[in-house]
Formats: sequence, structure tokens, C-alpha cells
Amino acid sequence: MFLSLGDQPPANAFLHEDQLVQPEHCWPLNPQVCLNCGLIQIPNVLRADFFRDYLDVPSASVALHQHFAGLAAMVRQSLAKRSTDLVVDIGSNDGLFLWKLKECGGRGLGIEPATSLADVASRRGIDVVPECFDAETARAVRSAHGAASVITATNILNHIDDLHAFMAAVMILLDPSGTFIVEVPYAGDLLEANEFDTIHHERLSEFTVKSFVDLFECFDMEVIDIARLAVHGGSLRVFGRRRIPGTPPSPVAEDWMSREERMALFDVATYDAFAERVQAMKVRTLELLQTLLTDGRSIAGYGAPAKGNTLLNYYGIGPETLTYLVDRNPRKHGLFSPGKHIPVVPVYHVLEDQPDYLLLLAWSSQEEIMRQQRLYRYRGGTFIVPIPEPRIVA
Repeated sequence: MFLSLGDQPPANAFLHEDQLVQPEHCWPLNPQVCLNCGLIQIPNVLRADFFRDYLDVPSASVALHQHFAGLAAMVRQSLAKRSTDLVVDIGSNDGLFLWKLKECGGRGLGIEPATSLADVASRRGIDVVPECFDAETARAVRSAHGAASVITATNILNHIDDLHAFMAAVMILLDPSGTFIVEVPYAGDLLEANEFDTIHHERLSEFTVKSFVDLFECFDMEVIDIARLAVHGGSLRVFGRRRIPGTPPSPVAEDWMSREERMALFDVATYDAFAERVQAMKVRTLELLQTLLTDGRSIAGYGAPAKGNTLLNYYGIGPETLTYLVDRNPRKHGLFSPGKHIPVVPVYHVLEDQPDYLLLLAWSSQEEIMRQQRLYRYRGGTFIVPIPEPRIVA
């Protein structure tokens, strides 16, 4: 264990007003790291049915529309000469990726345990299996639809407790010559950019390339390519396939693992230094907010993402500091943030209320939000960006 973020509720367990007087379940948020492969994990696992009612959706982000359109075009092109062209998206959420795939002529199927999100995807004309992904689901899907030429798992593998059971199910569904494409936030970015707030009980893992290589080897798979992504504060897109006998391993993974050695991702001192920086950031941020409040400034929060709730609960920031949070996701409007119980309202409140400062909790979408809030800034509004260091952006 290298960092203690205190007892916290699940970061997406938003509350209705009548729930505010009820006891709120919290668990220690204490990330641990394996110094052999660099995999960061959270030991406390949420109940199995937590993701049946899930609030975060990619469709609320313009940047993710563009991101998934690019992924869909790449996948569709890769299948142009294949006899089987089925793409299965595990954790398909509201179907954004499969919608983009359908627009460019691809054939996709989603697997999504959150029935409300599966319904949204179905209304878009996307075929969805509303179940958790496991071996039983994989067999049922293969029996009904055939093997998948491509399986995608975007920002989902890091939410999985039993990685080996998940991979075993992937191997059941994946065509022998198929490709497994995974997107996950990168542990190296978490450490280098002080992204401690991306740690929460739903995100059970932060991956390195070395951890992918070790995991894939258990299933006679190999990493064949890796791409760097800007989404979610810095992510990896990892391409895997069954190992082909007599074929030399891809040099891409070796190059990445050498880089991770140079980054000291397997050195305990790296994690001790990270924990010290996080504590210093907490002190500086709270001092900044208190100075603004003492000067009579008004402050609200922009965004109600899971990472924002980790930050608010660890820093101890509640409605006495932030009068409200605005968010583009209508599913969160009228709810209260877990732990600190800050009300969540639509984004138009920014211009109606014109607070002096907005604490940018959705900092990974900074450029998009700054563009959307040009009028707020023109009127004199100012952002406080908390990651990687607290700073004011006028």
C-alpha cells in the first residue's frame, strides 16, 4: 500500500435528497501496487450488482464522440477483408462506440449489465445483451451470433475484479484469429501527472504494459501493438491476439517495458514520492480555496465525475466551499455527490449564477470545457484546475 485516501463511498453512488439522512456506506480507499509488474489495484470490491444502475455515459463528452468515431473507423477498416466481421463491445455503456461503428457500416453487439444504459443503446438501434460478461455469457453470445473477430473493452477492464476469469471469457468468444482491443488509463500517467483522483472503488486497476504482457501470457496471448491516447487523463490502447507459433514477439511491448523501467514504475521510492506530492497538493488546494472564500469569492464545481468525488472526499471539500456542481449528464441532475452531498445541477447554472471561480473537477476535459464556457470566461469567470498541480486559469 502506498497511499491512503481515507474511507470513501463509491464514487458514482450519487444520492437522492431523501437518502441524505440515511447512513452512507464507505470503505477504505487504499491503492496497492505490485512491484513486479506495476499493476495498481484497489482491494475493496463493490457488490456484484453495483453496475446494474450506472450513471456515467460517454455521450456527454464531445471529445469521446470523436474518439469512438476514430476507433470505429479503424476497426471497420481492419475487418474489410475478413469473412467474419462481428465486433463485440464489452461494457458498451450507452452504445456510443457501436453507434459510430454502425454509421461506418460495421456489425456490432454490446454486452452491458446496466439495463438503463442498454435500453439507451437499444433505442439507437444497437443490439445489446444486458448481462455481466463472464464465461456463461460468452458461450451464449458465441452460440447465438458466432465468434467475434474483434472484441473491444474500452475503460472497462480496469473495473474488473477477477482479471483471469474475464480473460478466460474473452478467449471463449474471440475468433482464433481475432483481435482483442483494450483501452485503459495508464498507470505511468497517473504517477507522472499526480492523477490520484482517478483512483476509486469502481476502478479496481491501473495498468502498465508489463502487467498486460504478464496477463496475456497466462492465456497464450501476446501484445501486438500499443497506442497512446489522450482520453481520461492519458490512456493506452492495447492490441492482443493469440500467440502464433514460430512468430517472433512484437518489439513494441519490449520497448514499452524498457521505458517503464526507466520511469522506475517498479521502484517503491516512486510511489513514496507520489504520496508525498499528493499530500502537498491537498494542502495547497485547500489553502487556495480558503483564501478565495475569505476574500468573499463564490466557488462552484464544474463536472461531477467519479474522480471529482475522490478528490472532494479526500480533500474534505463540501457545500460550505462549493455551492453546487454542474454537469452535462442529465442523469446526475437533482442528485447529490456521494460523501460530501453537494447538489448537482445543469450546466446552464454557470451563466445564470456566474460564480467567481469554478473548480474544474473534470480536468481531463479541460480544453473542451474551456471552449464551451467562453462566455463565462468573457464575463470574468475563472477556473481552478486541481491536477497535476492546483493553478488558476483565467
